[in-house]
Amino acid sequence: MTRTVLDTELQDLDAQIIKLGQLVDDALGKALEAMKTGNQATAGMVIEADAMIDSLRAAIEEHTIRLLTLQQPLGGRDLRYLTSVFSIVSDLERIGDGAAGIAQNILRMEPLRSAQLSHVAIHVDAEAPASQEHNITEAEIVRNMLELGNEARRVLQGSMGAFANRDVKAARYIWQEDDVVDVRYHLVRHDLMALMEGARAIPALQSDSRILQRATYLLWIAHKLERVADHSSNICERVVFIAEGEMGMVPQEE
Repeated sequence: MTRTVLDTELQDLDAQIIKLGQLVDDALGKALEAMKTGNQATAGMVIEADAMIDSLRAAIEEHTIRLLTLQQPLGGRDLRYLTSVFSIVSDLERIGDGAAGIAQNILRMEPLRSAQLSHVAIHVDAEAPASQEHNITEAEIVRNMLELGNEARRVLQGSMGAFANRDVKAARYIWQEDDVVDVRYHLVRHDLMALMEGARAIPALQSDSRILQRATYLLWIAHKLERVADHSSNICERVVFIAEGEMGMVPQEE
């Protein structure tokens, strides 16, 4: 295989990976929309799209194996790129699986929904002074989860932009943004656990007997959203490896 042919093949492979990223991003966006609106048709579209994501991942891996087999030896950067493809598409496919899982749980939650989300206030940190008490409602938790999801999606989009442009500086910056997602996740998780905790759950249960079932699904969804940023960080790490041959996010010198 000549260098010109190889370059064309690598460009085609790049385009496939970018397309996979777009499919995954679209699935995540639709999953968030379904969570916001409760639209079952939108959730169903996310689940159906997962088969296309799986199929494209398989096609990319077959393409990569063919290039590794036919082109020997490869230059260092080409080899780093091709071996990194397997990790990148695996992370993207797992984000797609997470989006489909979110959609499935939204469908499971729908029969449990009240006419409106519960607005019963749950007191957190009851031993703290009144001025420092934190009241939460299910509606507030869902709003915070949507913010978590949007932040995670932004990290995914940034990671794919860094990959497309081989932008090491952006990859390092986006990797650090994972901390923002982690903070949002732990805040949501704290509130959900408080909602389900013993005596604090009683006022909510008196108003809505199914609120704890929904909270359990929401806790699972929050975890999947947090994992989006983790997988995106893995992609950023691979961008740095492709460009510089280093594994791990070594802070960039000023």
